[in-house]
Amino acid sequence: KTAWPVPLIEAIFLPNFKVSSDITKSYKIISPVAKGAFGNVYKVWKEDTHQYYAMKILSKSKILNESCVAQVKDEVKIQTICGHHPFIIDSPQYWQDRGRLYIVSNFVDGGDLFNLMEKYGALPEDIVRLYVAELASALDFLHNAGVIYRDLKAENVLLDSNMHAVVVDFGLSKWLRYGERTSTICGTLNYMAPEVFSLQGYGHAVDWWSLGILTYFLITNKVSGGIFI
Repeated sequence: KTAWPVPLIEAIFLPNFKVSSDITKSYKIISPVAKGAFGNVYKVWKEDTHQYYAMKILSKSKILNESCVAQVKDEVKIQTICGHHPFIIDSPQYWQDRGRLYIVSNFVDGGDLFNLMEKYGALPEDIVRLYVAELASALDFLHNAGVIYRDLKAENVLLDSNMHAVVVDFGLSKWLRYGERTSTICGTLNYMAPEVFSLQGYGHAVDWWSLGILTYFLITNKVSGGIFI
């Protein structure tokens, strides 16, 4: 239960991130997984469930300095609403303490598509077709839920124990209804659609462009120049 009055540094992240210092103690950090702009991702162990999870620990001060409070709150809300899709990562728990935010997701242990390409090179067409179908299903689900993803790339597609695709990292995702447009220039350069750089704004179609670039990479093991081809 949150004690009131709540300090401003905690209140601005409510109600998405409940205030708790006790939840953190139930997780044991095993190893670092990745680094991001606002913090790091760790593989953690939870004793009461006997399961591994991925824990993203974010610095509140960095988020505030970049004016990204709404973006981070959207990230967890999108994962909560859309995480039940088989090819989208679920985020079952998230909270905050005085200085940090914590986002716990299911741990996906098969590496990512980029690692797979580094190991095997260009993939057989039937394998590529499977991954493209799974990613198309995930994108279609997100779009119908009113979400634009904006950062589809090989590094953001993890592989589960059965080697199925799992879309992760919703840090650049945004609520966007069909027919609406947005104008923030963001994403990974080689995967970004031309209209992202236009003054007219862009819609969900930019995610399909990124899927096309990713498909080219999986088939050829070559990084396309994107809009600079």
